[in-house]
Amino acid sequence: MTLPAPLPDPEGLAVHGPFREPDPKPLSLVLVEAASGTEPQITLGDLVDHLSSRGLAPLILLMGLINVFTIIPGSSTILGLPLVFLGLSLLIGARSLWLPARLRSKSFDRATLHRVIERALPWLHRIERLAHPRWWPWGQALLDRAYGAVVLFLGLMVALPVPFGNTMPAISIILLSLGFTARDGLWVAAGLLCTASALGIVMGVAGAVTVAGARLLGF
Repeated sequence: MTLPAPLPDPEGLAVHGPFREPDPKPLSLVLVEAASGTEPQITLGDLVDHLSSRGLAPLILLMGLINVFTIIPGSSTILGLPLVFLGLSLLIGARSLWLPARLRSKSFDRATLHRVIERALPWLHRIERLAHPRWWPWGQALLDRAYGAVVLFLGLMVALPVPFGNTMPAISIILLSLGFTARDGLWVAAGLLCTASALGIVMGVAGAVTVAGARLLGF
């Protein structure tokens, strides 16, 4: 399977802060490169190493995309925990994600990764056309910690066992990742608005499930 070629990045809006490399690339290109290869399987360690070499933002973005485009019943806790660790890593100023050897050796189908990225690329390209530095009042240290705190919070929301409760937080993560890496305050604001909506939806669904369960049990 051949993934569409990513858009050029004439303004160099790829990765900033702890997500910066000397020759920045757009996140869409980083994800395409991560999925490239001829082996049918790819280990989690190899994927993390490739994405972490560009910083944590591409890895966070990929986890958001997986949560949006891969709906597996009962998988929210598994998919949410990596986001929690990524958020903690940003909060302590880490530039890469440490994983236990057992997790690093886990492998999955490369074709599945191709499908997720292929479905997401058209949307990423549209956003990357519109993202550029603006409305950015924060300093670098505050940026890193704020991004980490929000990712940690959203990761906890994704991990909650709420039916379909991971989609809106994952969309928030995608918008915030693109906004923070491009230093685009408008997209960050959109991501924060989406975060508030996600919180309301998750709390509403959790409340409804709790009430329904209480009624069934006769409380």
